[in-house]
Amino acid sequence: MTNKYYSGVDSLKKNITVVEVSYEVANKVGGIYTVLVSKISNMLENVQNYHAIGPYNIKDSAPEFEHVKKPEKIRILHEMIEKKYGIKCYYGKWLVSEKPIITLVDPSGFKEKLNNVKKSLWDEYGIDSLNADSWFDEPVLWSKAVGVVLEEMIKARIFKNPVIHFHEWLTGAGMLHLKSRKTDVPTVFTTHSTVLGRAIAEVGREGLHEMIGRGIKEGKTIPDEKAYEYNVQAKHLMEKACALNSGVFTTVSETAGKECMFILGKKPDIILSNGLDMEKFPSMEELSDMHILYRDKIRRFIMSYFSPYYNIDVSNALFLLISGRHEIRNKGIDVFIDSLGKLNEKLKRTKSKKPVIAFIWIPAHTMERRPTVMEHLALFETMEENVETETEKMEERIIESFAKGKLPAQGKIFDEEFLDYMKKLRMELRKDKGSSPPLSPFVLEPENAIIKMLEKNSLLNRVEDKVKVIYYPTYISPVDGLLNMKYYNAMIGCHVGVFPSYYESWGYTPLEAAALGLQSITTDLSGFGKFIQHYIKAEEYSIVVIPREGKGYGEVVNSLTDTLFKICKMNRKQRFNCKMRAKNLSTLSDWSRLITNYLDAYDLALKR
Repeated sequence: MTNKYYSGVDSLKKNITVVEVSYEVANKVGGIYTVLVSKISNMLENVQNYHAIGPYNIKDSAPEFEHVKKPEKIRILHEMIEKKYGIKCYYGKWLVSEKPIITLVDPSGFKEKLNNVKKSLWDEYGIDSLNADSWFDEPVLWSKAVGVVLEEMIKARIFKNPVIHFHEWLTGAGMLHLKSRKTDVPTVFTTHSTVLGRAIAEVGREGLHEMIGRGIKEGKTIPDEKAYEYNVQAKHLMEKACALNSGVFTTVSETAGKECMFILGKKPDIILSNGLDMEKFPSMEELSDMHILYRDKIRRFIMSYFSPYYNIDVSNALFLLISGRHEIRNKGIDVFIDSLGKLNEKLKRTKSKKPVIAFIWIPAHTMERRPTVMEHLALFETMEENVETETEKMEERIIESFAKGKLPAQGKIFDEEFLDYMKKLRMELRKDKGSSPPLSPFVLEPENAIIKMLEKNSLLNRVEDKVKVIYYPTYISPVDGLLNMKYYNAMIGCHVGVFPSYYESWGYTPLEAAALGLQSITTDLSGFGKFIQHYIKAEEYSIVVIPREGKGYGEVVNSLTDTLFKICKMNRKQRFNCKMRAKNLSTLSDWSRLITNYLDAYDLALKR
């Protein structure tokens, strides 16, 4: 592998230490965590030394952090930093597969400096944080502490030829500290999505993409006063200061690049497209077996969920999913639900015999698991256990009959006691027959927006509805008491991932879906959609890029409805071929291909 500055990887590995700073190092809160973790192995292959710095939180850090003995030079330095500044540094391994060395910074002893930090940011960079809350103050205090730690590490020559890579505004006070202290260390700053752009998009009273298009055409940037309208001025001004003062400014997609030009007033130097380490994903052959295994597990859950009310043909059902943050407009949850409503009517009108089960895996506040759902699950599990036990006995009876030279008597295959018990269980399970299953297995707040949208679209899980919905407002986990599966395994068990985003600087979910062998749907307003649309053919249903740019909301809903209807009409062989193609397309986002952009950014930072 080569890049435009170096003749080969070996020379690069001898000359650079990459230090990545992120609030998501050993702290899984969002998509940046996936960026960091998925590229570590490729980073280690391409640079001489790699080190990551994140926040220390005893509760959140513990599962991902292992203390190791500090080298003597680092131990002495950390002791000096704690004594002089009150900043504690924890040194150890990040418990991901590659186990890179990381430093976690605890600024709790540095808290009295917060007002001084905010004042200096105002004096030097015009960052107005007068009315900022803890969502700004906490990361700013932490990142300032990181800046202090880095300054001391650079002075002590801990790193050889360092390039410091800062991710998002949350690390900004650290980068600006190095700038103010004139450390002359090369820096890279990446914004994964702009604060103000996200706020404008989600509120929805102004068309963000139309605003960006007009602004770029007229050579204008958004006035900072707009950030005050959305009450994000502190974060926006921090992000803007970082973009303007970094050695190299980067973002994650062409879509985000245009946004940065308009929102932050600076064109990114390099686009750092997000990827995945495809070597860690199962092959299509493995996925085929895994799909059957996890699909059957999902089928059993669906039977336990719906069969107490009416019969459902799970063997013929198509499983759709949407997942992500609870951002109704930005993530296209509104488009997804409105399309499901139209799809339901279309399937009923055409007398389709294929049930569609739509999972909505969007976390929200929940009260508790519904007692009726838990009761049905328990009854269903009891039935399964009894069937398994009786099956073993049936096998013994059949073998015994043949051993005696007789054909097994049909009436004696089943034990009478077993049949009586199963009848009682069935009667208990079907006591809710005639009503409809709940839209969610959880008790939710009365004003839950997603439930209201489902009801508005008459998606009520009635027996006559062709589209059934299970809104799952919690993180999927092997111990969640319902599906009891890992998130990726639950995805593998489904058929189509639907992510019709309005605002998505990159968009990992459609890429992950394709890498896990699902048909995947995204839009041309997402970074991944823009990236992948150059490689897909017209009328292709492996990875579908729904047009949203310049389209009205109704057009987008109709386009997604038509796409889902066509997928419903496919036979299994056609869908399998599409899944194969989606899997192949996902390899275009392998870090082995995309890591070169990072190497270019680091080299450019060194040159500057």
